[in-house]
Amino acid sequence: MVLRFDRIAALGLVCGVLMAPTAAHAVNLVPNGSFESYVSCPTSFTQLYQAAPWNAPTTGTSDYLNACAPVSFPSVNVPQNEQGYQTALSGVGYAGLIPLSAAADYREYVQAPLTSPLVANASYLVKFYVSLADSSILAIDRLGAYLSVGPVGPVGNYAPLAVTPQVESPANVYLTNSTAWTLVSGVVVASGGEDHIVIGSFRDDASTATVPGPGLWPGGAYYYVDDVSVELALPTEQACCMSDNSCSMQFPGECTLLGGTPGGSGTTCTPNPCVPTKTHLKSWGAVKTIYR
Repeated sequence: MVLRFDRIAALGLVCGVLMAPTAAHAVNLVPNGSFESYVSCPTSFTQLYQAAPWNAPTTGTSDYLNACAPVSFPSVNVPQNEQGYQTALSGVGYAGLIPLSAAADYREYVQAPLTSPLVANASYLVKFYVSLADSSILAIDRLGAYLSVGPVGPVGNYAPLAVTPQVESPANVYLTNSTAWTLVSGVVVASGGEDHIVIGSFRDDASTATVPGPGLWPGGAYYYVDDVSVELALPTEQACCMSDNSCSMQFPGECTLLGGTPGGSGTTCTPNPCVPTKTHLKSWGAVKTIYR
């Protein structure tokens, strides 16, 4: 799993045969992944369906926000809306959801079909970006993505989905950034046939850690979601150097989140590249004898 912070804040390509990616980015299998296309401009909350083919798999009322929306109450405009102010990461649209509510175990999700099913044993890079809304009284520690064979639901309640996300941000690392976008990503080895993606919180209230958010909205936590992608990829773990000179293999964003320094593509921990090179002092006389 990878979680990267930058201004963006500080965390199957099938053509007859499966082809290894040769470019930095493969084809995104998530249609309308940046929520730019819509059936009709949203006029209020609960209208995720306007960003087709996105939908809500449960009775939770997920939202669609776009710059085309009116600014009058209840505004789902971008960048200014009832939940706060945030520009879109790409374009002028994004989704919104409540992963933790004042109502017990209330969860909202966003779901979309993939343009083609995943190929068994192939590696895919799954990414999405989140930003905590200014109004949120709480921030949580885990949001994830679940890849399913067939759609999830429709489920006739709003309880946490009883599935295990293949990609999830770490426990006790709080998604508190409300001024920029936080990347949640990870590499998934497909079982084969996965053709839908669902994003949200897959933990119940008792398993969800929280910290105070920037706002006073009593409804709980609200997050914007943008730039969702599933791309054919290969894992690119590399050496991660910590302040104590220890080394572990991490993805670059995960390394940064942990407070380390990525070693760069292709680096390993054998031998440990994090140990400073010792300096050996020699007298000028000893140095002169070397170059005589």
